Amino acid sequence: MRILSLNVRGLGSPVKWRYIKDVIRKEGVKMVCLQEVKLANFSLNNCCQLWGDNDIDYFYSEPINGAGGILTIWHKKNFQCSNHIINRWFIVFVGIFRESNTPVVITNEYSSCNLQLKMQIWEELKGIRQREPCNSWCILGNFNAIRNEEERRGISQARGNKREMQGFNNFIDSMEMVDIPSIGRKYTWYRPNGKAKSRLDRFLTTFEWLQHWPGSKQYVLDRQVSDHCALVLKVNIVDWGPKPFRFLDIWQEHKEFDKFVKDKWGNYLVQGNEILVLKEKLKMLKSDLKGWNKDVFGYTDKLKMDILNKIQELDRRDDEDELDEDKIRERRELLSQLQDINMRNESLLQQKSRALWFKKGDSNSKYYHASIKWRRMRNEIKGIH
Repeated sequence: MRILSLNVRGLGSPVKWRYIKDVIRKEGVKMVCLQEVKLANFSLNNCCQLWGDNDIDYFYSEPINGAGGILTIWHKKNFQCSNHIINRWFIVFVGIFRESNTPVVITNEYSSCNLQLKMQIWEELKGIRQREPCNSWCILGNFNAIRNEEERRGISQARGNKREMQGFNNFIDSMEMVDIPSIGRKYTWYRPNGKAKSRLDRFLTTFEWLQHWPGSKQYVLDRQVSDHCALVLKVNIVDWGPKPFRFLDIWQEHKEFDKFVKDKWGNYLVQGNEILVLKEKLKMLKSDLKGWNKDVFGYTDKLKMDILNKIQELDRRDDEDELDEDKIRERRELLSQLQDINMRNESLLQQKSRALWFKKGDSNSKYYHASIKWRRMRNEIKGIH
């Protein structure tokens, strides 16, 4: 049982789509809960494209005047919904996790920044909790509230925060919920200039939930596509195994590709009949192409990891002590480089689809994602015998 929660701050960018798809794949996510989607008329087709599968279902709370928007998607083989409540600030849905046949109530919340509205939202959830017979609850999302002063830095504490903290803690206590252990980053929201940070996002569960999934923890992932970090509720980690070999069209556009293949092919020394020679040469070429791809195109992944590590190190230092202006400037430059690499990788992804685009970088990625999936199934190399 794994649930992803992320305040995505708008889902119009293909980079964000790719990031969410990657998290779903790498973490083995069974349910996706997004806040601040900011897209009108988000359809089932959009959800299927975002997930990469057609056997899914969803609930969506539409944004108002381009603000807000809450999205919950789940795979039908994992979860069956029986009832739901949707408003601007949350989606409450009742259902059963099929694997364990466990009835649950899950709430995807995007709370207002206004303290009075927050209190009203929490009172409404308390009423639903009292009326709902199922006690296995999980509330997740962006609460826009902290529990204590240690969960916020760089923001004045004289803006009613004490009342907010008291109200939030009272809400958690009255709901009989637990702020389950968190692994990873200390804060979940960071101002772009790095001068302020807070723990605004989290998973809350009841004790009954923990009886079904003991050891549940919330993993705070490193932020990449939003000023909020993604959180994953999970118990264990899935090993996805090695990736198969694939030929990329973009290789042929590299000026050194033809020469590399010709040189390598001419240097292979294989004895035997023509079929055996062809077979063994293809094996060796495949191995050399993997290495060439890593050296020529794979540097973007290494560079991205290096940049992410530097950003994470600066964030960790900032968690303990304020950064000086030079370090803040360095982090800003690193974030700009990270955005450039993400766009470069997105361009490579479009190359894989063999689709013609009228507009490069079109945020409507539904068509080329479907095209990639179809071509991968058709062209996947299972092995050479």
